[in-house]
Amino acid sequence: MINKARLLQTFTDLLKINSPSLNEGGVAKYIAARLRKTNIDFYRDQSYKKFGGKCGNIYAKTKGRKGALPLLFVSHTDTVVETRRLKIVNEGDMIRSDGKTILGADNKAGVAVMLELMESIARKRDIGKVEFLFTVAEEVGLLGAKHFDCGKLGAQYAYVIDSGLPVGTIVTSSPSAAKITATVLGKAAHAGAEPEEGVSAIQIAAKAINRMRLGRIDHETTANIGVISGGKKTNIIPARARIEGETRSFSEIKLEKQIVHMHECFNLSAERFGGKIKFAWEKSFDTYQIPPEAPIVKLIRKAARSLKISTQTRSSGGGSDANIFNEKGIQAVVLGQGYNGAHSEQECITNQSLFQMATLLEALVMQAVGKKK
Repeated sequence: MINKARLLQTFTDLLKINSPSLNEGGVAKYIAARLRKTNIDFYRDQSYKKFGGKCGNIYAKTKGRKGALPLLFVSHTDTVVETRRLKIVNEGDMIRSDGKTILGADNKAGVAVMLELMESIARKRDIGKVEFLFTVAEEVGLLGAKHFDCGKLGAQYAYVIDSGLPVGTIVTSSPSAAKITATVLGKAAHAGAEPEEGVSAIQIAAKAINRMRLGRIDHETTANIGVISGGKKTNIIPARARIEGETRSFSEIKLEKQIVHMHECFNLSAERFGGKIKFAWEKSFDTYQIPPEAPIVKLIRKAARSLKISTQTRSSGGGSDANIFNEKGIQAVVLGQGYNGAHSEQECITNQSLFQMATLLEALVMQAVGKKK
């Protein structure tokens, strides 16, 4: 049975551990200690060596009843920025920071409810095998999930606990995404004495961006320029600038079309002013679209009904570890866990949302008992 007081203490303990992307060691140590106490088998992989991190993913599993449907639960251990200066504020049922840092509910809330679920089911023999994966470096490109060896998994379905949507929300689709980078090459010159001799890389970049389709392109596609850097001094015509952006779409055709469009904008601007462009792009993750009546969705809906929690399916414009698992052939959806203001100093979550999420996962495990793998 889910222990609310223990769950809230676990969440508080996790919030106090600073774990920005690529530096999740403190949380990993905490998780490992909890797993040893519950006698659940686990191991830590070496994925971090492939992307410059300091610790790898943690995978754990219960033994469970043979023949029953195995399930996988996933949460990431990193936060989008540091929380070293975090001061936790409890206001009635609400947990938030003092407004000077993020809280870290994304995704310490997911880690906490998974650890509580482990405590609840660790010694039960009337359930199927339950697998737990705590991933690293999610916020910087889903790197832990990308480099995890899914051959070790027995589960057909993965439930990724990583959304600020209300508990009971099931994210069944997410777009593909591509990162674009453009290096603009101009020509340096003295900005006051002989500006005519220079070619401004920043001006080329600005004109290119000005002609681009950005923001929400249509109901399936978005694009953004997120980082611009370049120049050395105000009295030097800048010879180099670097632009980083992205585009996302539920349509691969539209995604490719937007990438071509962004490239063309840079080329046209460079030709106009006499500069050059080095353009590159890489796929960040692939789209997934799961039917609302798929068994993986029906199972969580049935568990929610047993607790009188209303459910809804919806799409998300964001990416998550679910994109990677679907790409690797393991059907995955994302579950809402009820925090608000992710990635901002206004981030908060209620005690009730944490408890409701944990009880929902427990009910889901029990629903899987009668299912055959």
